[in-house]
Amino acid sequence: MPHADHLVLRNVWVASFVLSLSLLGDALLYVILPVHADAFGVSLAMVGFLLAINRIIRTFAYGFIADLAERIGLKKLCLIAATTAVLSTLGYTLLNGAVWLSLSRVMWGLSYAALLLITLSYAAINPQKTGTRIGLSRSVEQIGPLFAMTVGAWLATLVGPKAVFGYLAIVSGLAVLLAFFLFEKAQPKTIKRPAKRDRLFPRPDSLDALIFWMGAGIDGVFTLSISLMWAQQVSIELAILIGGSILAARRLSEMVVAPFAGIIADQFGTRLPLTIAIMASICGFVLVGFSWLVLGSCLLVLARGALGTLFAAAVAKIYQDSKITALARNQTWRDIGAAAGPLAAGAALTIVSPELLHLGLAVAFTGAFLWFLRSPGWRIL
Repeated sequence: MPHADHLVLRNVWVASFVLSLSLLGDALLYVILPVHADAFGVSLAMVGFLLAINRIIRTFAYGFIADLAERIGLKKLCLIAATTAVLSTLGYTLLNGAVWLSLSRVMWGLSYAALLLITLSYAAINPQKTGTRIGLSRSVEQIGPLFAMTVGAWLATLVGPKAVFGYLAIVSGLAVLLAFFLFEKAQPKTIKRPAKRDRLFPRPDSLDALIFWMGAGIDGVFTLSISLMWAQQVSIELAILIGGSILAARRLSEMVVAPFAGIIADQFGTRLPLTIAIMASICGFVLVGFSWLVLGSCLLVLARGALGTLFAAAVAKIYQDSKITALARNQTWRDIGAAAGPLAAGAALTIVSPELLHLGLAVAFTGAFLWFLRSPGWRIL
């Protein structure tokens, strides 16, 4: 029996705001920790590890969290994940040292993986207007981080770099209350879980390969190297300012572009906007590779805003009988790419230029797209 549209949309709104509120502490930590490492009792060498460990944990956790969601239901999982997110944010205030902060980051990694899967699963509950609902959820998700990086950063100057997370934890507590308003009947039916998990990482298909290269390329290499490339053309101070503005624009792009991408996917099918966004990404990599940084960055930022919605919409359409599992696998490979991209780039930049890396990413992304064009999933879209 199809779910009432208003109940489905209500759950998307609620789950999206739960995720958005839960993101407050994590978003501000990226701003605060690098410049106040001493206040948290960690060395600068540990900062990168603490900011990355949550993503590393997620690459291992998505499949198991999908299994748990199918066992206990999305609402119960949402309540658990929202509570854990509050505790992890509170940990940034109460805990010191690499070991204890690592525990908070692990808790957050598990919370985020669960909340993202919950939000996408509610949005993909039925094939009608899936793109619109996913675009809406991706847009709402960005409200919390933007609030944290502006108001939260300002508040930190008043109350201190650690105390501010206590205030954010209180605000994030609203996410737990919101989770009680999820309507249990308007959720995906439980599907059969695999009888046995025989590999640490799920085997990727062609769509997973595409999102891997998006994670490695845009979320990884481009994010890591854009300020470095600008520093070759302008002063270091201006390069940092431009780089930060581009990264902020990426979040704003997802907030604005994602809903429109979803609406277009529902009106004209997912295939057309997905193809346009992929081609824009490839062109963006090529332009950055030839030092056309302004136009190339614009294309990559806009494409990234659309792809977050379109990949999820494509997964929901191709794997209608196993959405949660397929979404979990897809997000796993995005996080693997986003983690592997900076690691590989850090080593590669000692021997090749960042421009050459972006040209290589254009080739890799093109290869993954050609593989997808030959897949059964492409014919379903």
